[in-house]
Amino acid sequence: MVEAHSGTPARQRIGIGWPLTAGVTLGIASFCADLADGPLRTVLQFVASTGFAWGCAAFAAAFPTRTRRGSAAAAVIVLCTATGCYYWLNLPGGLRPGGEFAPLLKAFAYWMLLSIAGGAVLGVLAHAVRTDTARRAAAAAGLACGLLAGAGIAIVASRLLAGDIGSAGLNEGLLQAAAGITVATWSFGRRRGPRAWPHYAAAAALACTAGALAWSAVESVPVTGF
Repeated sequence: MVEAHSGTPARQRIGIGWPLTAGVTLGIASFCADLADGPLRTVLQFVASTGFAWGCAAFAAAFPTRTRRGSAAAAVIVLCTATGCYYWLNLPGGLRPGGEFAPLLKAFAYWMLLSIAGGAVLGVLAHAVRTDTARRAAAAAGLACGLLAGAGIAIVASRLLAGDIGSAGLNEGLLQAAAGITVATWSFGRRRGPRAWPHYAAAAALACTAGALAWSAVESVPVTGF
């Protein structure tokens, strides 16, 4: 009787442990990306400091979870832990003489709210992709595609409009967009149930357009500069 009760919290801790570990790792890597130079900075920026990287980490943590609530919780934990870790590491800079603590706190609150909202959405979408009916799963995967690839598409669009063809920023945006589309498509193809590919393609096209516009709006807010 005692063993049965003591086993449940252990399983719960294991379930939370992966999202927490992923969040801490992501936050530290994102902080290190700000300090690195040269090729290392480019690599760290892509794997830990982009909309694709953070969204993908949340989506991956949520995908295997059995319940919708658990999927949403896993994704939120990843993003909130990463945000908290990143700004905690940046805290000493804001407390030093001449440091700007207020903008740091404002940026932390802003990104924490987005982490909660974005994590909940990505978690629910991941669960739907894995367990829902063919058409609903296709729509969910398409929306996930827009969220994961939207930041990269927004970068590509802004660079092309500015005439920065062949720039490093354009290549980075293309890589983010391609990676986001690949992850969403792979997750949809991996589900065990039937797959409505035409519905997925249509949903992904619409969601990528909306995602790019949404990311452009997010990046336009002044606090996102930190």
